[in-house]
Parts: sequence; C-alpha cells; structure tokens
Amino acid sequence: MRFTPFARFTAGVAIFGAMACNANLDVVNPNAPDARRALSDPAALEAVGSGTLRTWVNTWSAAEGNTVFQTQANSYTASWNNFNINFYSSVDADGTRNTRPWQNDPAAAGRTSVESPWTGYYAAMSSATDVLIAIRNQGVQLATADNTKRIEIVAELVQAASEMQIGLLYDKGYIVDETVDFSTLDYSDRKAVRDAARARFDEVIALAGSNSFSTPSGWLNGPSLSNTQVAKLANTMAAMNLALWPRTAAENAAVDWPAVLAYASKGISSGTAFDFAFVGDGGAWYPETYCWANSMDTFRVDTRVANMLDPATQRHPWPAGGNAQPNSADKRLGDGTFGNADMEDGFGNIPKTANAGTDFAYSTQAVFNSARGDYHQSNIAHIRYDKTGTQDPSGIYGCAGDVPIISATVNDLIWAEALIRTSGDLTTAAKLINNTRVTRGGLPAAAAGDGAAGLTTKLMYEQDVELLGMGPIPYYNRRRVDGLITGTPRELPVPAKELGVFGQALYTWGGSGPASSPTPP
Repeated sequence: MRFTPFARFTAGVAIFGAMACNANLDVVNPNAPDARRALSDPAALEAVGSGTLRTWVNTWSAAEGNTVFQTQANSYTASWNNFNINFYSSVDADGTRNTRPWQNDPAAAGRTSVESPWTGYYAAMSSATDVLIAIRNQGVQLATADNTKRIEIVAELVQAASEMQIGLLYDKGYIVDETVDFSTLDYSDRKAVRDAARARFDEVIALAGSNSFSTPSGWLNGPSLSNTQVAKLANTMAAMNLALWPRTAAENAAVDWPAVLAYASKGISSGTAFDFAFVGDGGAWYPETYCWANSMDTFRVDTRVANMLDPATQRHPWPAGGNAQPNSADKRLGDGTFGNADMEDGFGNIPKTANAGTDFAYSTQAVFNSARGDYHQSNIAHIRYDKTGTQDPSGIYGCAGDVPIISATVNDLIWAEALIRTSGDLTTAAKLINNTRVTRGGLPAAAAGDGAAGLTTKLMYEQDVELLGMGPIPYYNRRRVDGLITGTPRELPVPAKELGVFGQALYTWGGSGPASSPTPP
C-alpha cells in the first residue's frame, strides 16, 4: 500500500539496464505502457509527483526500520519481535550487542530492517526522477506553467530528501537524477551521497524562492505548503543532512557546522515557525511509528530517558518491582496521570489529575515478557500525540490524526547546536533551547551563562524528550555522540537482495565486527 509502481529500486535499475542493453528492440505492451508514455499525460504526471511525497512520508514514518532504530538508541523500549525489535534492541549477557549485527542475508528474518528504508526511499526517488525526466528532458507541461514548476520543485525536494536518507542510513548508495545513465550506474560512498543531496537541496531552495505556489492540501492529506515554506523545509533538511550524518563523535566534530548554521537559520523554525506535518488516516497515510510508540500497551519510553525526566522515581535500569509514580518538575511528565477510570485494565493508567503531563504517562503495569530481559521494561509511556486523551482507536492509537514529520523543534535544536559548536551567539542558542525547555517543559531557563557545556547538556535533554518517534532522528543523535551500546550497528549495508542481483558479496555492520564504514576521504 505504501509504495509506487516502482516498488523496488532494484527492479527499477534492472528494467532500465535491460532497456539500455536492448535499445534496438521496439516492443510495445499495450497493457503496460512505459513510463515515458504514461507520464506524458499531465494528469498522470501530477498524480505521480504528489504520490512521491506520500511514499517518502510513509517510509519516514514506517515502523519497519524506525522502531528498531529508536529502540537501538534506547529512546523507546519494547520486547516484541515485530519488525525485529527484540533481536536488534536486546542486550547480550556482557552488556553489549556483539551478537546482533544486521542480518543481511536473504534467508534471515532480520533482513527486512535493512531492506525497508532502501526500498521506500528509492521508490520515492524513482518516481520523483520520472517526473523530472518528463518535465526537464521531455518537455511535458501541466495545465499552467505555475503548476508545472510546483510539481517539478516538489519532485526535486523528494529526490533530495530520499538521497539524504540513503546517505544518513547506508554506507553507500546510488546517486540518481534525471541525467543519470542507468547502464553505468554504480554505488557512491555515503559522503558522496550526502553531498549530492546537499546540491539538490540548494537547487530546491533557489527554485522555491523564485516561484510562487501552494501545494494542494491532498498532497499531505490536510496541510498545504507555500513556496516559502518549501524553501524553509529544504533548508532544514539540508541542515539535517550535514548535522545528522556522522557515525561517530569524531565525525561529528568534523561537520561543517558553519554551513549547518547557515541552513538552520533559514529553516522551518525561522520567522513564522511551522511543522512539516501530515494527517494520518490509518490507511494511505500511515504514521506507523507514532501509533506503535504512543500506545501504552505496546511501547514504553526507555528508562534511560525516563530517568532524565525524573531521576528520583524512574531508576535506570528498571528495578525489580518497577518504578514508582513520578513527580517530575518537567510538565511533559508531571505526575504521570492520564485518561480516566473507564480505560481498559491493559493500560495500567492512573486517571488524570491537574498535574498530568502533556507528553508522558505512568503505568502501573510491566507489559513486556520478563524472560526477554527486564531491561526492556519501563513504567513510562509516550502519549504526546494521543489527542483523544484515552488511547481511543479514533486517534493515534489507531494510526489517525495529525502528526509532525519534522517539527520546528528539530530545526531549533540543530540551529542551537550549530551556534554552540561555532562559538556563536549563546543567547540565541539558549532561546532556541528554551522554546521547548521552558514553554513546554516549565523548566528553569537555559542561559548564555551556562556556557557551551551547560547548554549542550540542556540541548541533548531536549533532543531526547522532544524528538521521540520522529523517524530515525533519535538514533542519529545518539549515534553521533557515541551514545549507542557497544555492538550496535551505526549504519546499514546495501541490502542482500540488491547485492544478489549483481552477484556481489554479502556483508554487514555491527555486532563484534566494525560498527560502520570508515569515514570516506
């Protein structure tokens, strides 16, 4: 349901390769028209272009991949093995994950965690590239010049955003655009993929800044984006592309932080702030990670994060018998009360009081199989996106409702970090941190007098508390400060199915072997 007709990029590459090798064959199947003829229809072109956005959003929000990343980061916790969560997030007897590399083998159940992001992002990129080929190479025009330019810009944004995610997640990948020769296509290292994405974001920023348009509400199932907002979004993604790319603290120190600062200062939290958001409907638009992670009976907040919210009551690791009801100074947790007395017993909630938190709830119940490790347990649930307030299936519990894809807070915190790391304006950095620390958390304000070290501590707290469930961002943030448990892989290999198409050797990252590839030159 989530993917366009080019559901697997491997298939797309194989098809294009076959076309290149058999260019002299003029065979037409009238029941399966080729992409060139299909996309010469302006209506079809716009449908494919807008559909690329949904494919990207659903991949970013998918539980396959993201729930593993978030539990590997010890941001959320769960012991179910849906989406391979238990295998990849569990801890060996020696406290490492040295027996848990990516299972990059066609016969392994855990291979799907490696395949899913690759499949989804290349599906989005493939369709976006088809749109750009039609417009830029074949001269296809929509009803108006403005509509043509709008879909062209959005297609390039999706192309850039997909390339960004391949560069952030994998050790290498394909760089694809409307000029590519598929007969000579080969892997590029993760740094080259990152830089290709950056160049495309720069193009989107320039094009969106010089063309006036608004996207139809159906393109995000509710919200509309103006050209100005698209330019801001491209700036935020360009900042993410650089800031979240490092696999290690050493790579993080070497980031081009002045460039990050330049992008983030023009991102989605600058001027009139907005979230890049969509409305989930439990079907075509599917905020799957949020609906798993905001279910009190399915996921919990890892005690690493719970302890940050209330060190007095939420011990880390989880103690036998569980943790007591919280009394946190952070208004996002408060006393942990939630819902009402009519909620089912399976949630273990204490009915809401005046001191209830906005984002987190306390449960008396340990919901996970203790035989799989008590370290999976936690008494704190994430309920921020449950607008029903009772875990009603009409809301996020049933994968419905408006949720951020990338929030303005993501941009605020990257912007603040860039200021700190470039010895910039610490007063502004503190203000950006306080946008959530004070406004939402009710905590004492960060200030320039905290210095770089103090501000960084408060910044990382806000990253852990505010960005839960938002794609792979918590994993990226823990990875780049060497915050992952030993043995946790820090990037993904090219999926085994892709390697098999070309007869290439299988390989993996993590476990007792290297966690990631060396920094490309």
